[in-house]
Amino acid sequence: MCTDTKESLRIFLTQQLGDVEEDIETISNYISCNPPETSGELLKLRELQRKYREIAASIKNEIVKLG
Repeated sequence: MCTDTKESLRIFLTQQLGDVEEDIETISNYISCNPPETSGELLKLRELQRKYREIAASIKNEIVKLG
């Protein structure tokens, strides 16, 4: 892969990672400021956070692979 292409991809992935991390923080803030009324709602929000964390980990791994 060309150096310019790798760098462009790294920049893109880093931006995406920032967006995903921001979403994770937004969910945390939402839970803190607007506690769910049921444990089911809380569970759904926590599951969403978990999925976002998995996405963030995948993006981080791809950034590392780029070197």
